[in-house]
Amino acid sequence: MYRLRVKDVIKSKKATISGVSRGADLSINMVRRMCNDPTYAPTYITLARVAEYLGVPMEELYYKVDEKKDPERE
Repeated sequence: MYRLRVKDVIKSKKATISGVSRGADLSINMVRRMCNDPTYAPTYITLARVAEYLGVPMEELYYKVDEKKDPERE
């Protein structure tokens, strides 16, 4: 299982949600959802747009979760 870490990457790049929305040509609601819902599953193209705008590899936008130790499942 994977979780998004878009919010952390945006902060580390000193970007804003609205800036990512405009720069990646995505709706602000979609970017907000990626930031606020780590279980959201955006499309490959959506993640690619965000990664390209932020100048990071796509793999930096998510992390793998050990399902046995995932606190959100409890």
